[in-house]
Amino acid sequence: MSHGKYTVLYEKAGVRYKLCKVWFGGDGSYYVSSPYHPARKAVLLKMTVNYARSEMLVPTEDLIDVASAEDDELRLKLAHHPDGFVQFSGSGILSGKDEHGVIRGMGIRSWPLDAPMRGPAFGVTVRGIEQFAQAERVRDAAVVFNDVDLTLLPDADALVLEGHYLPALWRRFVRMDKNGEAVISVLHPGGGVLTLKAIFPSEGCERQGFFGLELYSLAREPDDDYASPSFLLGGPTGNVRRNLQGELIAEGIYAMFPRSTVQARRVLDYVMNEIPPNGVAKSGS
Repeated sequence: MSHGKYTVLYEKAGVRYKLCKVWFGGDGSYYVSSPYHPARKAVLLKMTVNYARSEMLVPTEDLIDVASAEDDELRLKLAHHPDGFVQFSGSGILSGKDEHGVIRGMGIRSWPLDAPMRGPAFGVTVRGIEQFAQAERVRDAAVVFNDVDLTLLPDADALVLEGHYLPALWRRFVRMDKNGEAVISVLHPGGGVLTLKAIFPSEGCERQGFFGLELYSLAREPDDDYASPSFLLGGPTGNVRRNLQGELIAEGIYAMFPRSTVQARRVLDYVMNEIPPNGVAKSGS
């Protein structure tokens, strides 16, 4: 049941499309590759997320164009390390910390892996999946979402993959479904119950926290103007706090393609923990 590296696929009409890879490092860090967009490119941005708004405007003036590598092992990837350091890394990307521990480039401080927050730890929104790379052969363990098993909206314009990071002790709630897949049911912050596909680090991994994955659809709204094919990849936010208007805000880093100014639904549309009316979240400090 423990593999450590996974390719997430969406199957439609017998064809499997690659969404992303998810894998674990030896210390328990997790990584998510950028989606298999045909252009093999991405645009990175760091921005403030306002949780009081149902949508966010993705500006273009401060975006950084980055070409992701063709080789899977060198692809642009999102990384979340045990101490809560979250960053994008890849060929040509300024990342990591300087000699004083100050975060460089596309990185933020979020929650530590030993104290995970409620809600998804990463999210990938994909449009035009039929134009993304197909999976002719997969070397890693495959996680397959089949369109016939999903209750997709009839006017769906996008697929959304969300990964919930769960503590090791929650393995007691994992069960095998009728297809022999590991699944876990969790309470959604909105009140519903989700049944997620469970994936695990290797047995030798220092931390045994694991992921529950969900795939669902979004409908196109009449005034939406999205490019297709396109994607938006985001991780957990940091520095969670309230602004002068009392609205909950935080910092996040995102990868997207193509480069455009769009009204994008938040990738992580959840409040991870309770924030005092005029306080700051401990996990975001």
